[in-house]
Amino acid sequence: MPVTASLYERFRGVGRELLDLLSLYDSLSVSGAEWIPVEGSSPVSTAGADSSRQFEVYRGFILYAVQGYAMLVSREGFAGSVEDASVGYIEVSEVSRVGVKVARDSLISSTAKTLEVSLLHRVGGGGGVDLLLFDGSYESFLGPILVFKGELRRASPRLAERIQGLWEHRLKMLNELYGRVRLAFISKSSSKLNLVKHGGVRVKLGSSEYQVPDFIVVRRIISNVKPLKPGFLWYENPYMELRRECDEVKRVAPNLSCWYTLTYILLHPAGKIYQLTTPGRLSREEVAELVKQLKHISPDGYPYPLSATHHSSKLTRSDFRSLVALITPELETGREQLEQTL
Repeated sequence: MPVTASLYERFRGVGRELLDLLSLYDSLSVSGAEWIPVEGSSPVSTAGADSSRQFEVYRGFILYAVQGYAMLVSREGFAGSVEDASVGYIEVSEVSRVGVKVARDSLISSTAKTLEVSLLHRVGGGGGVDLLLFDGSYESFLGPILVFKGELRRASPRLAERIQGLWEHRLKMLNELYGRVRLAFISKSSSKLNLVKHGGVRVKLGSSEYQVPDFIVVRRIISNVKPLKPGFLWYENPYMELRRECDEVKRVAPNLSCWYTLTYILLHPAGKIYQLTTPGRLSREEVAELVKQLKHISPDGYPYPLSATHHSSKLTRSDFRSLVALITPELETGREQLEQTL
């Protein structure tokens, strides 16, 4: 069905409202934060990992696959890679009480993150690596799967145990790595209100204060920086805490910090702004040194060990369906083939 004239006009109307709102954001004043430019770069031995996932609903099951890839880049260049995968299924009837989407996303996301940590543990666990890079935030690797733990355990104890097991395995590996190598988490998301709610940053329009997402704060600050140079955002309180999940984290991984440093970074003048979270409380000077290290491996504005592993781990929909086709004939009862001939 083609787009109707009514839908077209309504989208035009929303577009005009968004333009008005963005112009209002440009009038905000921000205090308690500043952009710190960083000159030069520091050679560093770095490993990064990423994964890709697909799923398919088939005859009451959700089949899923995750494949991951990690690579090591020494100070001299490419130094090696590892890859691995995880395949499993969820019984739809088992998760209907908690919701199929919640259960699916919780399990597959936890599987992917655990696979990525496992690959980096294999690459960097033996030493000789200065920096490990993760695609996502520190908080996302440690905490959010516990949000549904109580609900999942009541609705589907077996699935809850699977997710809990993945989470504990992931934290134990991070616990071993922490302290031996720097862990840095790069996220493209900046829609939360960390800066104004927890960071001491104040946003005003006239005499009124507003709570706006982080990306609005960062956008407003860098709009005043001419010319914009690679660097990072520094503000009154860059230290965030894993509040609700801290006790559980410490039970499994006593070495991991429940505090982490959160900032936003630019690694190339023509690049994009990314969120950087690192466990522990880093000083302004330590963040500046970390940004120098990231600049060294980010000629295009995004860390090469993450961009390369993103492409190398890519699992397309068509490839996954080809894999599913390998096993689905064995799952058929015979009636399906009969129906196709009638």
